[in-house]
Amino acid sequence: MNHIFLVCKRFDGKKFEENQAAKKSVGIIIAFSFNKGAIQEVARLKNQDNLIIELITVEQIIPIAKKPKLTVTFNDLGLDNKELREIEFIATGESDAGIEFYAWDFAYQAENGFKATIMIDKDGKQSHKFKTGSFQIAVKVVDNDGLESLEIIDLKVNGEIKREG
Repeated sequence: MNHIFLVCKRFDGKKFEENQAAKKSVGIIIAFSFNKGAIQEVARLKNQDNLIIELITVEQIIPIAKKPKLTVTFNDLGLDNKELREIEFIATGESDAGIEFYAWDFAYQAENGFKATIMIDKDGKQSHKFKTGSFQIAVKVVDNDGLESLEIIDLKVNGEIKREG
């Protein structure tokens, strides 16, 4: 870190001295993240040498897009008159950008990829009827930045319903 001190002073010695005397920042370091050693060294320079150096992460300058978070829960609504089990699915997405929509694939097969049965669901709530058997349901959430997350549910229906996995 001492080389930062020298670089700042060499770049504009007069401004360096003014900022140091006024207890202002004499330099800025921009990085994706800072380890404990860098943070401690900047603190040491401030405390021992009266040098203030700002540590700024790239994310503070340019927000880094983050995929939305997705949680899916379900409720067993019981059997209908055709002995089909009705399940209510509730998808909850979280994103700083806001949620645009949910999409549902009630016959999901990993090898075929996501093929939406229901494409644009603004509420994140769907009911579907199942006969006895094993099923994979995929739910996708898309945020207002166009980023998405996928949740796959392994469902086994046989007299009672339980979530596996």
